[in-house]
Amino acid sequence: MATERQKQIAEAYNDTSLTVSQAAAKVGIVERSFLRTVSRIRKEGELELIERKSFKKSAEVPSSEPAWDTEHVAQRTGEIQDHLNRTRSGRYVITAAQNATPIHKEFWLSLQHYCRANNAELLVIPYRYKNITNIHTTKERGQEWWSKEVLPYICDQRIEINSNLMVFGDISIQPTAVTPLSGLESISQDKSAIFGHSKRQLTTIPTPQSRIPKILSTSGVCTVKNYVPAKAGKKAEFHHCLGATVIEVCGDHVFHMRQLNACSDGSFIDLNWEYSAAGVRSSGQALAVEMGDSHAFREEPQVSEATFESADSLCAVLNPESVILNDVLDFHSRNHHHSNDPIYNYWKHQAHTDSVEEEIKLTCNYIDRIGYPVIIKRSNHDEAMERWLKETDPKRDPRNARLYHTVMAQILTRHDERLAANQDYENVDPFELVARQHLKHAEVRFLRRDESCVIGDVEVSYHGDQGPNGARGSRRAFTRIGVKVTIGHSHSPGIEEGVYQVGVSGKLDMGYNKGPSSWLHTHCITYANGKRTLINIIDGQWRAAE
Repeated sequence: MATERQKQIAEAYNDTSLTVSQAAAKVGIVERSFLRTVSRIRKEGELELIERKSFKKSAEVPSSEPAWDTEHVAQRTGEIQDHLNRTRSGRYVITAAQNATPIHKEFWLSLQHYCRANNAELLVIPYRYKNITNIHTTKERGQEWWSKEVLPYICDQRIEINSNLMVFGDISIQPTAVTPLSGLESISQDKSAIFGHSKRQLTTIPTPQSRIPKILSTSGVCTVKNYVPAKAGKKAEFHHCLGATVIEVCGDHVFHMRQLNACSDGSFIDLNWEYSAAGVRSSGQALAVEMGDSHAFREEPQVSEATFESADSLCAVLNPESVILNDVLDFHSRNHHHSNDPIYNYWKHQAHTDSVEEEIKLTCNYIDRIGYPVIIKRSNHDEAMERWLKETDPKRDPRNARLYHTVMAQILTRHDERLAANQDYENVDPFELVARQHLKHAEVRFLRRDESCVIGDVEVSYHGDQGPNGARGSRRAFTRIGVKVTIGHSHSPGIEEGVYQVGVSGKLDMGYNKGPSSWLHTHCITYANGKRTLINIIDGQWRAAE
C-alpha cells in the first residue's frame, strides 16, 4: 500500500506548473531522492503518475538574474550595520544555506521560535556547491536558487558586529572543504570572524597579550544534506552540521558566541531552553559542564564566580549532572620545570608556595567549592606529583620530606596488598591518595588513564596531552579515532569535526606562556540531548546581561 509520503511525492510530480527542483523542494527532499521515489512509485503501480518528458522550466529564477532581491539584501544589511554602529548591542543568529537545496523545515521552524523568543536577528549566508557532477549545477544551471524561506534573511555582504567581530557573508566556501577555515586566518585582520559553512569548525588565533584572542568559526547550515555520491561528497555529508551560531553583542569590544547544534528532528538546546518546531520549553538538566584547565593554584576568581559561585553562574543556570575538571592540580610547588632554577626556587621558598601538601589542600578547597558532582581527568599537571615522587631526593627537600615518605609508604603498601591478592600491577595516583584525605565533597570521581567515561555519546576521559598510540595530543589527532570527544590541555579552545576542546579556567598569564596567545577562558557544555557548545567567559561574564 502506498504511504502518505509517496502520495505527497506523486502529487508534486503530477503538478505540471512545477520544475523538478521545485517539486522536490515542495516535499522537502533533494531532487535525486525525489526522482528515485517517483521511479519506485511507477514500478509499484499503485498511484497514478502522468506521462511527461520534462518538467516546466522555472520562471521564478531566470538564469540571468540573482537568486534574491539584491536591493532588499543591501537595504537590510545596511539597516543592521547602522543599528550596530549606533548601539553595539543585540543578539544575532547566523546560519548558512546551500544553493538548489531545500531547507530543513523543522530546524527552520525551531530557529524562528528562537529568534522570536530572544528578540534575535537571523542572518543566512548563501554558498554554492559547484561540484561538476552535482545535478543541480549541470542539468539546471538556469536554476541557481535558494529556498524561498531564506531569501528575506540572506546576508551576502560583510557586517561589522563590533570592533572585534565580523560576519563574512561575501565568501562562499565549498561545502566539501575538509578544513573550511584554512587560509582565512589573516583575512579579518585583528578581528574575529564567522564564515558560512556546513561543517562545524572553530579555532583561536594568537593575538598580543591583554587582548581577546581572535576566534574564527563556521556557522552551521539550515539546508538538508545534498552531496554527490563521491568521496568528498560523502565526507561532507558525514560532517554536515545542522545548526547555527548565536552572537550576543556587549558593547564595542565584547561579544559572546555559542553554537546551536540541532538533532535530526530540527530541535536544539541553548542554555536551559529547548527549541523545536512545536515551540519552546525548558531543556532540563545539562549532562555536564567541562571547565577549561583549572590550575587551582593559579585560580582566576572571575572565572570561578561566573562558573559556579554566583547566583547567576553557568552551573546555577544549567544545574549540570557533573562538572569535569582538567589539570586541577597545577603542582607549582614542585614542578619539574623549576627543578634547576635556583632563583625561582628561592622565590617560591620565601613566598611559602613550595609545600606540596599545602597546594593539594588549596586544590581540594577549590574542588569542594564547586558544589556539584565532580569528575577529575588524569592530566599531565596532576601527574607531575608522581614524577616528583620518583625523581626527588627527600633529604634535599625538607619542606616536603614528611609528605614524601608518608605517600611513598602508602603506595608501597597498596602494591603489597595487590601482590598478596595475586593481582596485576596497577598505577596508584598519589594526588588522589592525598586529596581523599582533605576533600569534604563526597561526590568526586578520579579517572585513571585510559578509563572510559562516556556522557551522552561523548567520550570525556581524555585530557588531550596524549594522543592515539601515545603520540602527542591535538584536536586533529583525536578526529581520527571516529568517536566524539571533549579534551583540554592546550588552553586554546576549538572545534574540529567531533572534537571539542576547552580553554583554561586559571589565569591567562601563567608566567611561562610568552608572546601572542590564543588562550581563552572557555568551557564546554554537554546538553541533555547530547549536543555540545563552547562557552567563553569574557570580563567575568559568560553571557550577555539579561
